[in-house]
Amino acid sequence: MQHESFEYPDTAGYPDGMGFLDEGTASALAAAGSVEFLTPSAEADVDLRVLDDPQTQEYRAIIGDREVGVIRYAHLGGGPTVLRSTYVDPQLRGFGIGTAFIAHVLDERMERGERVIVECPMIRRFVEAHGEYAGVVVR
Repeated sequence: MQHESFEYPDTAGYPDGMGFLDEGTASALAAAGSVEFLTPSAEADVDLRVLDDPQTQEYRAIIGDREVGVIRYAHLGGGPTVLRSTYVDPQLRGFGIGTAFIAHVLDERMERGERVIVECPMIRRFVEAHGEYAGVVVR
């Protein structure tokens, strides 16, 4: 999945040209209908691998040999990590891949004893629905 200089040819309103919605639009969409996907489906984690790329500050979700999602983050030195945005390939949305991806990232941070700041509305809704992650979130 190439991110560098790709721009969508349409007027969908993606501010960074990579399919990441601006925060206001993402919040509205999340409030409108993502509740049903707060729990991963049985198929979601069958082949899901998550890679951390500290150089680009992105987690990458991989199924087979295909990158299917990205969670962007910012590591603030010795402080908490800021989870900025979540992207899942539009063709694979609705199968619980995003929620399995988010759970994996939060589980990893919990295992390391680290805390996070959540800016991504999708991750925030996931945490609100799964109280077991409340301890890892600073705000």
